[in-house]
Amino acid sequence: MIDQNLLGLLMQGGFTIFILLACSLLSIKVVLEKFIQFNSLKEIHLSNFVNRISEIIKNKNLSDAITECENYRVKSFLFMVGMPIANVYKYILKNSNLPKDELTSSAYNKLDQEIVKLENGLGILATLGAISPFIGLFGTVVGIIKSFSALSLSDTSNYAHVMSGIAEALIATAAGLFVAVPSVLFYNYFTKKIKLTLPIIDEAIQDLIRTLKNSGA
Repeated sequence: MIDQNLLGLLMQGGFTIFILLACSLLSIKVVLEKFIQFNSLKEIHLSNFVNRISEIIKNKNLSDAITECENYRVKSFLFMVGMPIANVYKYILKNSNLPKDELTSSAYNKLDQEIVKLENGLGILATLGAISPFIGLFGTVVGIIKSFSALSLSDTSNYAHVMSGIAEALIATAAGLFVAVPSVLFYNYFTKKIKLTLPIIDEAIQDLIRTLKNSGA
């Protein structure tokens, strides 16, 4: 009879369960890291940063503004994290002597680099979401093979092995979906978060460049 407690149930899933457990732990690690990092993309944090830099620039002190960009941090859960827009702002302030078109182009190149940093790890979630069902399917096939092997024997004592193989197949399938579905959901959530934040950052970049050029920087 199959053990009904969680550990016993997982052990019925065969060796593929350990592979899927490793995938699950990796997925959780990436999700937690991204939640901490993406907390800095909240509109209120972006707005506070932009307003802070604007106040400093009004006093025509670019060096202080650059220092603020370097040191600015947002509290995210128990951590203090930097902001992607701060790195872009720092680049713009350091290169404010460039012509407007050139400065705008290079600023967006810098923004692209920051977006790449934000997207680091999301590929892992996408990969886990894609391969986990197939790992589970592999476990399913192994379990079914064990069941048919036991059925091929005439000894009625092998019925327990038949049931064990079927259990392994079903548990492996469920475990694969258990890893894949959250991975895909969080991947979609984080990618959507980036897309929704980009227009806000884009407007902030345009405003800073416009302010610097209007002030004669």
